[in-house]
Amino acid sequence: MNGSAPRRQLGRVVRMRLLPLVLCVVTVAAAAFFAVAGISSEERRDREWRAAEPCPAGVTVAARADCVVTVPAVIESTRAKLNKSDRDDWLYFSGGTPVERLNVSYDTANAFEHGDHVTLTWWRGDLMRVASARHTADEDVPRPGGIAGGVVFLVLAAGVLAVFALVRRRRDGRPVAADEPLPPSLFTFLLPLMVAALWAVPLAGVRPGRTVATWVAAVGVLVVLGLLARAWRVSGPTPPLEPRPLPPGEDVIVPAAFLQEAPRDPNLQGTHVVVGAGPMAVLYHGGPGRLGAKEIAVGRFSVQGLRRPRRLLEHNVPAHWYVAELLDSGTPVRLAAAPADLLLLVQELRRAELGVPS
Repeated sequence: MNGSAPRRQLGRVVRMRLLPLVLCVVTVAAAAFFAVAGISSEERRDREWRAAEPCPAGVTVAARADCVVTVPAVIESTRAKLNKSDRDDWLYFSGGTPVERLNVSYDTANAFEHGDHVTLTWWRGDLMRVASARHTADEDVPRPGGIAGGVVFLVLAAGVLAVFALVRRRRDGRPVAADEPLPPSLFTFLLPLMVAALWAVPLAGVRPGRTVATWVAAVGVLVVLGLLARAWRVSGPTPPLEPRPLPPGEDVIVPAAFLQEAPRDPNLQGTHVVVGAGPMAVLYHGGPGRLGAKEIAVGRFSVQGLRRPRRLLEHNVPAHWYVAELLDSGTPVRLAAAPADLLLLVQELRRAELGVPS
């Protein structure tokens, strides 16, 4: 018994503070890396495309050369089909020159029309760009910023989901002691990841250069580390939860609900519970007064324990509430309320169970 309390305390520190903190640090570090370095293969391809020079005369598209081939053409017709699972958008060229047709993106096919004089740009055998006097459509031009921004976003989203799943899985339906401190808010650890997204995703997309990106990322990481330090401090030990005070001779009305399986007892249906000056009763309103109160036969109830809500089965119960497992003359019944309110109600039920006057 003496060793179980320290072990529980250590386990709580690990699952409620240390693991979410480590997940946040790893996620932000990965996001900062990709925001600064980008995706190496796409960065390299972008540098090579920008450095590519025009091909000498006589080099054709079929040569798949490392230089840039430009060919004039005239649009005969286009076909653009939106919301197609397969890419079935085409440019058709007058006289079948330089080719009869080209498979392109929907935006490119939709941008041109019959009679447009265009220049087709190829590099390494791939169509890179279609340009006319009024419009330029990029086809296979490298987009290191877009890809890096997408990767950073996915990294941060994965971190958010991992922290959410870890904290929520640990809490969901878990038994709690009446004097157990409240756990840290999930938002405490999600806020640093949200702030990281505000600078990391745009930084990855803009690609301002390695030096500028490094400085921006360094400042952003320092801000996030400050928020993580605050999260560690806020998620530290808190005083044990106390029942809501019950002033002598006064009624206290709290939002609460009995959760019952069919058939339901109509005397336990309501949205609030009143306790204090009179017998404990169920109400359909938050007061003042006891109008429409249905008295609860508290002597029938036996308190079995407290736990957190099971989200799949008790989705109507707010996530921050507790649930008390009760026996109503042997029939399982649950009572849900905010932690301090529920402790007050359970305290009154236990007093009635033991025959102790309020």
